[in-house]
Amino acid sequence: MIREDLRSRRIAVIADFVVNPGSALYGKRQAPPTDFMDALVERGWGIMKMPPHVASPESCERLIEVSVGDLIDYRKNGYDVVIAAVEDLPQQGVWLDAMAACYKRVCKDMPPIVIIRSNATAADVDALDSVLAPAA
Repeated sequence: MIREDLRSRRIAVIADFVVNPGSALYGKRQAPPTDFMDALVERGWGIMKMPPHVASPESCERLIEVSVGDLIDYRKNGYDVVIAAVEDLPQQGVWLDAMAACYKRVCKDMPPIVIIRSNATAADVDALDSVLAPAA
């Protein structure tokens, strides 16, 4: 039985650093908490958190492949997907190069990418919304 999705059929791919800014994983580089995540939820976005950018590429390879497979399935089933890449993090915090390689291997286009700051706020959610807005 398929349930209706309460997230408005939109998925934002988010860096672990944005979801968990106070994590000990990031040592001194801790972003201040912002209202970005709250705004995503309030606007009906589903969230796919990528593995921490400080992890080893080898330990994340399979997780990234599975995540890309899930994103391909979401898009095939009518979901909008946007990657929120963090401008000042390695691999933009979402393993962007590894994701691109996975998409290339399966001959699929990557979802749109929106560049955000590591201390993104609710106003930055507008950029994600605007990628999905129909052209005027």
